[in-house]
Amino acid sequence: MNGAGRGATAERAQSEVLGTVLLLGLTVAVVGITVALGGAALDDAQRTADLQRVEGAMTQVDSKASLVAHGGSPSQRLQLDPGRNADLRVDEGAGSMRIEVETENGTYTNETTLGAIIYERGDDVIAYQGGGVWRANANGARMVSPPEFHYRGDTLTLPLVTVAGEGDLSDSVTISESGGRPEELFASENISNPLLGGNVTITVESEYAEAWGRFFESRTEANVTQLSSDEVQVEIRTKTVHPTLTTSASSVGSSSIAAGGIRRLEADSYDSGTDSDPRPYGPDTADDNAVVRTNGGFGRGEGGIGRLEEIRIRGDLLMGADDFPPGQFEKKVYVSGETRTNVDFPGLNPVSGAIRQQIDELRDREPERETGSFAFDGGTERVDEDTEFTGDLVVSGGNTLIVESGTTLTVDGDLDVEDGGSIEFDARSDEIDVLVDGGMFVDETGRVQAEGGNPVNLHVRGPVTVRGDGTDSGTASISTAEDTRFELFTLGRVTLDDGANVSADGDRTENLWLYAGEDAIDVNGNNGRVRFTGVLYAPESAMTLDGSMTFTGSVTANEFEFNEARLKLHYDEALRDNQPFDGRSVPVVSHLHVSTHNVVVESD
Repeated sequence: MNGAGRGATAERAQSEVLGTVLLLGLTVAVVGITVALGGAALDDAQRTADLQRVEGAMTQVDSKASLVAHGGSPSQRLQLDPGRNADLRVDEGAGSMRIEVETENGTYTNETTLGAIIYERGDDVIAYQGGGVWRANANGARMVSPPEFHYRGDTLTLPLVTVAGEGDLSDSVTISESGGRPEELFASENISNPLLGGNVTITVESEYAEAWGRFFESRTEANVTQLSSDEVQVEIRTKTVHPTLTTSASSVGSSSIAAGGIRRLEADSYDSGTDSDPRPYGPDTADDNAVVRTNGGFGRGEGGIGRLEEIRIRGDLLMGADDFPPGQFEKKVYVSGETRTNVDFPGLNPVSGAIRQQIDELRDREPERETGSFAFDGGTERVDEDTEFTGDLVVSGGNTLIVESGTTLTVDGDLDVEDGGSIEFDARSDEIDVLVDGGMFVDETGRVQAEGGNPVNLHVRGPVTVRGDGTDSGTASISTAEDTRFELFTLGRVTLDDGANVSADGDRTENLWLYAGEDAIDVNGNNGRVRFTGVLYAPESAMTLDGSMTFTGSVTANEFEFNEARLKLHYDEALRDNQPFDGRSVPVVSHLHVSTHNVVVESD
């Protein structure tokens, strides 16, 4: 029995020792795992911090390289501080961009190497390339900072910063001039601006091609194709056809209409008919097929909506956002048709390129004769052959200038029609082209009239102002006969003031078109109702509406700003099948400027 007791005691002692060993082992294992996990977390945190710091440093590289590349400084020095376990180098062979331009005069191709400053830690890469900062890993590539790129109106400008140098970099680097002049890739000696048709194709070969593609897609309405993981192709249309006109008033920008600036808005429709069956707008022809569209919604605006009397639309209201001011607003809005929100509208292309190209083509014509003045003997002067007028052309004091069929009139300065003066475009046998290099001003009792049955095309590089004196007898007017298509193109500011009247006779709105570029449009009817009968097409312009006005036909702008406005809209259903520029293909990008600016990157 004693032996048995001693054996049991020994077994208990052995169990206690084994338990202690297991406990110690478990403790060591837990501590080891904790240390390992903590070390991994610390390493992840360190890597994240390093990547964020390098992103900021590469953005500084972008800023300083741009300064050197564009002549702001001969050299710049900066600290990159890449941190531990990272590779920092410059690779002048990294990436390329190929540009192909198809025009009526031939095809131009140029390829340039971009180069890059590259930071690499594990699978993460941050690089400065082509004037932008990019980041890539196994999940793809994204843009950190955009390259210098400007796309406004009809002009695309891309000044590429290319990088020279090779090898590893230290913490401190110097960015300096290469010693060479910037190289113009386009326009070139062989092909120049403006682009006349065709396409622009940009192909980027880069580790960050995916991000390059998204960048171009966001800045232009380009067609972007991912050819491979490191190659993307961007097709920029140089020509487009604009859609048909289906709205009374269309705000194509993303901003909402501030309803607080509207006193009263009334919209309806009519059908102006045909040459053999004209039907002017009136109470008997008014119908319920108006369409008012905004890519945004209706917001309150400054001052709320207390002064809004009524919005009455005999037709549909289409909005890109579900944005209605709460409270009294809905009680002041009457829509006989549909009210739809969150509508996805297609974007409209700019018209500046088409206007600018047409002006350039007219400017290149050689007139058969040149004169510096008109005598206005007997109060009337005729232009019956191509003529260039030097200086400002003023038609006033009851005098009349008649421009006859088949002629091109170029005015180097301003065109002023005032104080009872009038201009008549008599297009009986052929169309008429007029180019005004300055501005066009129709004041008080000034009158501009197109007739004869053939097209009349008036191009104005500067502003267009039509301003009455606020009385019925002092109405400044631009008009066209029922059988004559009159198109007015301008790159400048448009101002319609104090009882101005721009109209197509018989309310045949398809005969009068006003195209405006990206400058502002001001309509002020505080001292006399402004009347516009035709098509006002300005998809790039901000339009300010103040006072009383009537638009018969269709009006399109990038955005509308109402200021105590009382607006009547009469949509002409005959415009449904009509397209801006008469359905012709017109330029979207007409001027392309691509250049390379080389910098050298070295360890300090």
